[in-house]
Amino acid sequence: MLKFIRSTKKALVTAAAGALLLGMSASVVQAIELRFSELGPPRGPRAEALQWWADELAKRTNGEITVKFFWSQSLVKAKENLKAVGAGLAEVGTVMGIYTPRELPVWNYANAPFGVGDPWVGMRTWYELRQTSEELQAEAKKRNIKIFTNYTTGPVDLMSKEPIKSAKDIDGKKVRVSGGWVDMMKNLGASPVNIGFGELYQALDRGTVDATTNYIALAKAYKMYEVAGNFSVLKMGQVLGYGAAINLNLYNSFTAEQKKIFDQLGVEFMDEYGRRFVESEKSAQAAMEAGIDGHKVQFHEVSDIDVWKEAASGYTAEWIKQVAKKGVDGEAFIKKFEEVRAKYENELKTKGYPWDR
Repeated sequence: MLKFIRSTKKALVTAAAGALLLGMSASVVQAIELRFSELGPPRGPRAEALQWWADELAKRTNGEITVKFFWSQSLVKAKENLKAVGAGLAEVGTVMGIYTPRELPVWNYANAPFGVGDPWVGMRTWYELRQTSEELQAEAKKRNIKIFTNYTTGPVDLMSKEPIKSAKDIDGKKVRVSGGWVDMMKNLGASPVNIGFGELYQALDRGTVDATTNYIALAKAYKMYEVAGNFSVLKMGQVLGYGAAINLNLYNSFTAEQKKIFDQLGVEFMDEYGRRFVESEKSAQAAMEAGIDGHKVQFHEVSDIDVWKEAASGYTAEWIKQVAKKGVDGEAFIKKFEEVRAKYENELKTKGYPWDR
């Protein structure tokens, strides 16, 4: 529910009296504080970009809209964020399509293995699709949310306790994995383990899992280099069905100017996050290779990437089949997706990142 910050009675009387003296009608501006339910801790490039977004929102609305973050699932568990935002238990929150495949089936194509390679291209591609795709808009509206910006995990790689340099090295291993990478790991002979990201450090430390799909920047931010010393650079796509949502009723209650500011910041966030992400990924790899507090990570190239791609090839066909049951033409959607992706890949190739222009 909305938390309104109201002036004291004395201040209201004083303001009204002043307005009357000036021959004007008195008015009271109600400020809105958004409770943001976030699944991760307040560190790393995405958390930094979110704080930038919140600061800019307060500044550009002259304090009319402010944000209070509830980090590390302290308000709502990550898997419940979609329901919580839709119901207004949290006004804003991070939503992951992997946690809600039945509720957001179309968006989950964003999590296809070996999909988009570049983080900025991925975020911009899926944001534009959200503005132009009736299917994406309909599934969000049904849940009473508006997804106003896109996130990315960055390229999906593999972090492990022992070196993994080819597909045969993953055979028989217990691997923490989610989304479209589950079947891929099964096809490679691994045993998928379903563990939340927040529990992953302990799982690696205790040997509950031998390896996990992971991301270079997050591995450093979450200090996983302390419990796993190997990174296999596979670049198996990204988790892009991942973003920030606001309660739709609340968004619709905003003034036209507030909506304009809110929407524009959703776009700018992706560039701000993209810049921080690309920089942090480079510095994170360099730091882990050099060693942090005595812990070094070795980075490996795999020798048989085509084998991994083949193991993941059934994802798209299964997705098309599943969304067809909901009346969605999956092949037409994928064609649109590929066109938009190509547009941003070309923009990156010819112009570079927005922050470098």
